[in-house]
Amino acid sequence: MTKENSTKVGQIDKDTTISLEVLSKMTGFPVELISQEIFKNSTSAEVSVEDLRAAMLSYIDASLLMSKDK
Repeated sequence: MTKENSTKVGQIDKDTTISLEVLSKMTGFPVELISQEIFKNSTSAEVSVEDLRAAMLSYIDASLLMSKDK
């Protein structure tokens, strides 16, 4: 992860970025799955924490809606 616009060591703010490779290692999911399912085939190798949060919420919402339809 890289820090941007952060004054405290270890502080994570909305501008902090994380690579999809690191996210893959942290979650155990393949990079391709994260890219395809969470970020809709994004070609970016890094995402901001804010974008990650928004994408995860969207993915969870969509998953819950799909499970209700079954």
